[in-house]
Amino acid sequence: MTIRALQIDFSQGFDRRWFGGDAFRSAYFNAMSMTFPLGEQSFIDSVKGVDRFIDERIESEAERAQLRAQLTDFSAQEATHRHIHAQYNAVLAKQGFENAVEKRIEKRLERYKTEHPMNLLAATCAYEHYTAILSDVMLKNPAASESMTPMMRRLWLWHALEETEHKAVAFDLYKRLGGHERGRIVAYLLAMVFMQIDAFLQTTNNLRRDGALWKPSTLWGALTFYFGRPSKGNGWIWMTTRPLLAYFKRDFHPHQLGETEPPRAYASEHAQDWRVVRQGSVSAH
Repeated sequence: MTIRALQIDFSQGFDRRWFGGDAFRSAYFNAMSMTFPLGEQSFIDSVKGVDRFIDERIESEAERAQLRAQLTDFSAQEATHRHIHAQYNAVLAKQGFENAVEKRIEKRLERYKTEHPMNLLAATCAYEHYTAILSDVMLKNPAASESMTPMMRRLWLWHALEETEHKAVAFDLYKRLGGHERGRIVAYLLAMVFMQIDAFLQTTNNLRRDGALWKPSTLWGALTFYFGRPSKGNGWIWMTTRPLLAYFKRDFHPHQLGETEPPRAYASEHAQDWRVVRQGSVSAH
């Protein structure tokens, strides 16, 4: 994991339909961004919440130190994502978009505070798998992001790169601390339901605010995004369904999926897009 400060300037804002002029794609990715600040903070809180179990359940002092170093880097990357997407969302607010799911997510996270800390960690594993799959699609298939404006493409691919770097951190921690298989699967099912509902509600709200909700072009944009040809940057259903379902395998591990070369190549070719704050730790897996 590398801690990077993305070089990006939101002072001039960005186009309302920054994703190739497509209302649906812009609204959908904006919807994801609008959930990220709360989500990223909850991921940080989840690993902090099980810190005492590290001392209780891991005997080796060296292993505890290595694990905590990885968690520090994980939290640093997530905190940077939270900061950047908060700026992104501030531009959306100025454009007249409303965060319609924020209170729903806040209430959900409040309920987690009354549960065992390992449950929130299991939820983090679930969401991290989902974001890792989306990130893998964008990094290995340039057509999936080539119609974005340059600034927004830089943002989303930087985020994707770091998601691939830390995709196994929460999962390895959950397993190492004795997390139950049933809890992992239940958390994933719940996360998938919540994520789809949140994405649907916020995307439709964004489209309504953009005046594009009931336009035929919007429906066509959604259909091609989900079911079109992957070679054209479409067909996200075809590109993500199988790896998303892989999470249900009993012997699943995040490193079983995704390709290592596209993230490495992107990091090498686009190093000018960020300032390296710290070169972090390597996963113990």
